Amino acid sequence: MSLVDTWGEIGIKSTGAALVNYAGVLYNVDGSSSDPQIDGRSWKRLLIDYGIDSDCYVTNATPGRNSHPTFNVGGHMTPNSDGRVEPGEDSYLMPLCSWHNSKARDGVAFSHDHTLMLKLFGYMQSEPAASFLARLPSEERFAIVYEDGATLKNANLTPHQADAALSGVLSIGTSERELGPFVLLERVEQDDDFRYQVVRSRLPFAP
Repeated sequence: MSLVDTWGEIGIKSTGAALVNYAGVLYNVDGSSSDPQIDGRSWKRLLIDYGIDSDCYVTNATPGRNSHPTFNVGGHMTPNSDGRVEPGEDSYLMPLCSWHNSKARDGVAFSHDHTLMLKLFGYMQSEPAASFLARLPSEERFAIVYEDGATLKNANLTPHQADAALSGVLSIGTSERELGPFVLLERVEQDDDFRYQVVRSRLPFAP
């Protein structure tokens, strides 16, 4: 998992999301095709959790039929016409249908009447949704990204649950399960921000 390869020794910065109003044209982010690996459900869930649950925002370049205007995914967007977002820079997240979220629409300027969306801080290109969501604010000290079948999931953990994870057991609520591949992260306050240290990882994840 590139997250561990890149940041395992020095600590990755925390990410964040905030509601904003943005009226300018936006483009699909180039390089987020593997972000996430579960067909947009986690990013869609993040939008809904922030109160954004609408049809696909795009008002131009619409197909006559197909998936538009169904809200299928949370689409990563940027005002950069080349679609590039460098690691650590900001991007936007808004409701998209599968047709507009397709790589075939890269480089197309999307207009939108709805302006309320999420601004995502600290974007890392091609980062799975699970590792991004694991680093959103939480009262818990630890977070875990783990493999569940063919998908990656995340959860916030108490110190007791983190100890169980280190012994190979994921304990959430009243359920327990044996852990396969995982990355256990610890939130460490630093310079009025948080960084996440990789406590332990068991790789590889499935592609």
